[in-house]
Amino acid sequence: MRAHRTELIGLVGGMTWHSTARYYRMLNERGEALRGARSTPESLVVTLDFAPLFQMALKDEWQAIGDRLVGAVATLAAGGAGLVALTAVTAHRVFASIAASTSLPCIHVLDPAGVLLQRRGVKRIGVLATRFAASQDFIDARLERAGVTGVLRPDAAGQAAVDAIIEDQLAHGLITPAARRKIDDIADGLRRRGADALLLACTELPLLYPNGNMPNDVVDAVTLHVDALLDHDRGHRD
Repeated sequence: MRAHRTELIGLVGGMTWHSTARYYRMLNERGEALRGARSTPESLVVTLDFAPLFQMALKDEWQAIGDRLVGAVATLAAGGAGLVALTAVTAHRVFASIAASTSLPCIHVLDPAGVLLQRRGVKRIGVLATRFAASQDFIDARLERAGVTGVLRPDAAGQAAVDAIIEDQLAHGLITPAARRKIDDIADGLRRRGADALLLACTELPLLYPNGNMPNDVVDAVTLHVDALLDHDRGHRD
């Protein structure tokens, strides 16, 4: 057995590697801020090849995707991970299968956001995510637990624009002012339709807001997810 003072945080990555890099960077930056200079959380990352996973998603082969993710979680468990997290929001379409496959704690990316939305009394949320996530009801079902009664999504043209920005730009490390303006326009449209707040349910979209400089009503699910992982680790050590 692997002996360690802190809990080894296991990350399933590669969806895309840019999003995985953001998780890893945030874990260490925020961990160091909590614990002091040069004190960072122990972690283990299993990075998958995104290309075949993306093709599976295009073909709606989510069972096959789930099987790949279950295998990655098993690798993390064998390596001594004490909890696991998926570093892509869309991958949470198969979260139930992942959680059922292991005895390790699995923190859903939307649960920490749900806690915040409930505390703020948000009932109608505008969601910006990939079409793979936005076209399914797993987001609605998870947020309903937090008292959210309405989930608003962009129209077809807006969703196509969101996907193009994520897949053609952010997933390749490209961040442009034009992309930020387009996302802001789409977010404004959701506000006009009655959204009390906006949820960035995508790992890459927050890259458009450097240093967390986003409107007060915008909630970054990934930042909250990272904080929850660190809180779990801190609770394990305490």
